[in-house]
Amino acid sequence: MRFPIPQDELNRLKDSIGPQTSKHKAFILGNGLWSNLELVKALNWLDAILEVILAKNPKRDWHGLFVTPNAAGKEKPDEWIVSQGNKALMLFEEAIGIEAAKRGIEHLGTWNMSIQSNKYDGVHLDMKGNLVKGMMVLNWLNML
Repeated sequence: MRFPIPQDELNRLKDSIGPQTSKHKAFILGNGLWSNLELVKALNWLDAILEVILAKNPKRDWHGLFVTPNAAGKEKPDEWIVSQGNKALMLFEEAIGIEAAKRGIEHLGTWNMSIQSNKYDGVHLDMKGNLVKGMMVLNWLNML
């Protein structure tokens, strides 16, 4: 993930969406730490993706979910605490939830569910935590 998104990546996305059909479509988007949690960078990326989705599905008969990063572990290196630490993650998660709603997509914040979980290396969520996130996404899909 990066912005600006290379045109070949946007073309692959466009090709993978396919034509508008009567079936329900869901787009699950995620934001890692590539943007250092800078809201403008993340929103520019999101808007570029949504532009491609809307071009292929202009009736807006699809659902979108934006998943934000989980909490930082206690072993997060000090040089990343300001830009990617828990306070930055909480503020980003709150802001992106507001902005996602403005764009008509839902938001799944994972900071709260992951703050007290074990991090296999003191930084990254382990398989159990990622399975919980996966279950949350499946539950969201089930509600559509």
